[in-house]
Amino acid sequence: MWIDAEKVREVLSVENLICLAFLLGISVYDVYSRRISRLALALANILAVSYALAVDERNLAATAAGAAAGLALLGISRITGEAVGYGDGWLVMALGIYLGIWSLLEVMAAAWVLLAFAAGLCLIRKKWSRKTALPMTPFITAGFMNLLAGEYFWS
Repeated sequence: MWIDAEKVREVLSVENLICLAFLLGISVYDVYSRRISRLALALANILAVSYALAVDERNLAATAAGAAAGLALLGISRITGEAVGYGDGWLVMALGIYLGIWSLLEVMAAAWVLLAFAAGLCLIRKKWSRKTALPMTPFITAGFMNLLAGEYFWS
């Protein structure tokens, strides 16, 4: 059989589908409005903390480190005058709480590679200048989808 239904159910759990729906919605909103809804970010963080406290079986250190990665991105945002938006930092914090540090690093590595590729492509095609900002959330969403695909194919 080509598709293992049990693996699909495991990878596309209710939690992962809710996370993916949030990421897709936030990405669309970010692309069109160039900002991220505070309400959506607050809800995402509340859901992530609730999940971590009630359901998650990982150790607390991985969850705390994931949250710290989001805090670090918020700090970078402040230092650079929002070269990376505050919304991205809050989103990464929610993802870090939900996924833990190691899965978050996989998501962010994929997101940054895709973002760099897209930026390079836009510069080569002379669509944008060096100072043009790309929204980060669609690339984070793609990174999360990459993580889910990796869990299906390589677990």
